[in-house]
Amino acid sequence: MMNEKKQTTRALGRHIVQSPPEVSFCAGCSACEIVCSLVHDGVVGHAYSRIFVNKGTRSMVSTIYSCQHCLDHPCYEACPRKDQAMCLDENGIVYINEEHCIGCKRCIKACVFDPPRINYVHSKDKTKRKAKKCDLCRTRPEGPACIEFCQVSCLGLSKSENSD
Repeated sequence: MMNEKKQTTRALGRHIVQSPPEVSFCAGCSACEIVCSLVHDGVVGHAYSRIFVNKGTRSMVSTIYSCQHCLDHPCYEACPRKDQAMCLDENGIVYINEEHCIGCKRCIKACVFDPPRINYVHSKDKTKRKAKKCDLCRTRPEGPACIEFCQVSCLGLSKSENSD
């Protein structure tokens, strides 16, 4: 079962949130994963997605996981190539510049959530091993693609910092 690594009162920035079941159920269709990998990498593949769908086989309720944009940025602080590979923009969003990512996984180990909210592309070619995390589609004027293309409208943005 996937739980938080520890109960935390961690301060969170704006992040993707899933609507409560009484509002809208996630259908588990993975459209959010597909559009995420397409928008960011031009390919369809779970390994390239920055949002994850846990298809709840026991509960029949799918759960969405993505970066919670912690205000203390443990992933950013853990990166040995901080400000080159793991960067912080003017809005406080931590994003990965994949050209400089060395695939060391320190950001993944630093993530306080279980499962970690950072994905990793495995490859035989070491130069293609990269971390990938939600950046709220920071360069996309329309905002996060996963929210726009969710067919059941179960995704949204948290209202403000430190909200769920």
